[in-house]
Amino acid sequence: MSRRRKPAVEKSQPASSKNFTYTCAVLAALAVLCSVWALTREWDKPLLDIHSFRQTQTAISTYYMVGDPGVFLDYTTPILGKPWAISLEVPFYQWVVARWHELTRMGLDQSGKLVSIAFLFASIWPLWVLLRTLQIPLAVHWLAIAVFLSMPLHLYWGRSFLIETMGLFLSLSMVACIFAGYRHKNWRWLAAGLAFGILAALCKITTWAVACGVAGLLVLFSEGLPKRQNIAWLLLAGAVAVLPIVPGKLWLVYGDAVKSANPFAREIIIASSDKQAAWSFGTWEQKTNPAVWQHIGRHIGDQLAVPVPVLSHWLVPLILLAGALANPKRLPLLLIFLAGFAAGPLVFTNFYFEHNYYWVANGTWLVLALGVALTAIIEFRPKENWPQYTALVLCAALCLAGFAAWHSKFLPVLKNLPEREKLAEVWKTPIQKAVPPGRTVLILGNDWNPNSLYYAERKGIAFPTADWIPLPGPQLDESLANLGPDERLGAVVVNEQLLNAGNQAFFADYLQKLGMSSQGQRTAFGLLFPARNLGGDGRP
Repeated sequence: MSRRRKPAVEKSQPASSKNFTYTCAVLAALAVLCSVWALTREWDKPLLDIHSFRQTQTAISTYYMVGDPGVFLDYTTPILGKPWAISLEVPFYQWVVARWHELTRMGLDQSGKLVSIAFLFASIWPLWVLLRTLQIPLAVHWLAIAVFLSMPLHLYWGRSFLIETMGLFLSLSMVACIFAGYRHKNWRWLAAGLAFGILAALCKITTWAVACGVAGLLVLFSEGLPKRQNIAWLLLAGAVAVLPIVPGKLWLVYGDAVKSANPFAREIIIASSDKQAAWSFGTWEQKTNPAVWQHIGRHIGDQLAVPVPVLSHWLVPLILLAGALANPKRLPLLLIFLAGFAAGPLVFTNFYFEHNYYWVANGTWLVLALGVALTAIIEFRPKENWPQYTALVLCAALCLAGFAAWHSKFLPVLKNLPEREKLAEVWKTPIQKAVPPGRTVLILGNDWNPNSLYYAERKGIAFPTADWIPLPGPQLDESLANLGPDERLGAVVVNEQLLNAGNQAFFADYLQKLGMSSQGQRTAFGLLFPARNLGGDGRP
């Protein structure tokens, strides 16, 4: 009998490389543990932190989905008066959160946070698939995961009541599947890419738009110019990437039709309007204003290019530059992901200026660019160990800096939030005592922020602050006229900052005309004036 030989170690994976891969996997495991700890801090605090208006806007839609799984496209967002529907995004996230809340009886706020965290971790799958299809070394897969889970961006916004991580998961999955289908000439991957793309465009079309561009660049240029025999697959992959614009556009048309029935929604959030276009894309003056880009740069510095002692914010650019110089063959791929990172603020400038949670998806393209750069550093001297451990040390520094930045900048924000019991005392109890279920609350002076309505568990009219919407005016008159007999105003809440010596007489007269009491009660969100036809216990 011939003696069975022990399998030889592959030349491409020497023992030292395997040890390096294991070390990188340990770093990723540590990042997972630390991120789980960070993502669950101050778990029971209310949704009143940064950009709370967008979180409670999502949450109040979810609240009115609970108990009725059939509610979907015509979902309720009762913050701009009746009609209560103002269809924003297709509510995939809200529906999932509502069902999880019903299934587990977990608090609604906590259910929203948990589903968001779940999609953040689910995004590791398409990240892994994309890196594997790009033939990035296994060790760098782990390094990329470690960076992905240690960015302050993901540690803070990943636990918010927002659709961002679901949009990231769907869009990144679309890119991974389309590129895998093109690279492997596999129609099943492309079919999956089309499905993910449609869901992504319906969930968050701005995130999908950037991802669509990245998918196109990967197919066209990741391996140099396409070869003639690949043209058919290139065209097919391109069609799969672009086709989701059709259902996305149909949803925008449907949403505009729904919003046009609402007196306030038609003024401020019609997608096809010039005002909304300027809000979404920004103006040319804004795009050419250095102060705007300085502000956007602060978003990047706080959440992505995290500060490191001595190196300050230069560690990320240093890694990218080192990667570009170490292996120029990786430069096209590096530039593709950097183009994806830059595309968001360049195209949707005002969104990225105003809302720093938009970087949740966009920052992932920077993670991939860093992964490519670390790969290039490792490949600089493939037969030597020092490039590998240089990449490992750089990645570990990024991870440590990310957790440190989250701890110093974002954890204090969560710690300073009020306890739920205190919020109930200074807001929920007074408003529910004054306003019975079914009656409407008018909020003045807080823009169309739904924080107060969500935590009061009441429908309302959050009067939007816009130069072209007067108070009083035809929009509010129409909105009040839309209310049914059982929905008429139960209270008016006025932000105290809105009141001054010059307008107190006006508000006193206007509140009297609306049928409100002249006696205001101080609450968390303003002075509460209940309707005169309600008793102190909230009954007619």
